[in-house]
Amino acid sequence: MKNLILLTGFGAYGNFAINLSNEIVKKFSCNYEEFSIVKKIIPVSWKRSIHTYKKVLFELESKPRLVILLGIHSSKMFHLERIGWNFKIGGDIDNKFKFGPINVHFKPWFKTTLKLYEIYSVVEDKRKVSISHFAGYYLCNYLYYLALHLSNKEYPVIFIHVPQKGDITESIKKIDILLKAIIKIYFNKEL
Repeated sequence: MKNLILLTGFGAYGNFAINLSNEIVKKFSCNYEEFSIVKKIIPVSWKRSIHTYKKVLFELESKPRLVILLGIHSSKMFHLERIGWNFKIGGDIDNKFKFGPINVHFKPWFKTTLKLYEIYSVVEDKRKVSISHFAGYYLCNYLYYLALHLSNKEYPVIFIHVPQKGDITESIKKIDILLKAIIKIYFNKEL
């Protein structure tokens, strides 16, 4: 059995009939060296996003070795998000508006177990790549925070924000470069 990587992106919402994170996930290869990539599109819904995420985790043959969550943002940079914050705000595609803590019983934040500065140091093409400490307060942060909590540090979870107006081919190449850097540092493997 291959090592599993879970790769997610968000579906369409608002003015974004085509969500670049969705397109990247759909077109990204399912096989990556000795890794098998399970791909899932997450609805931009407070309730359905976490239910969809939990369902795909439950249906996996084994725990993932790595989870990569993708979402779009207005920057022209690819942001490796370091922290998921315990706060949510905004309206979703189900016309539900949320404001306040994600869970009052959880910590104020969860941090990825990946060593992002080491990963960044081996990224082949650092143009348009940065480490971020603020994933916002919308669905990207919401899913990231809960995915970090659910992992219980048993496997790493990373959220990568991609430019909403990016080119699909270039974006796939950049995610490929970032994935290679993560694998090199986390799994001690050269691809």
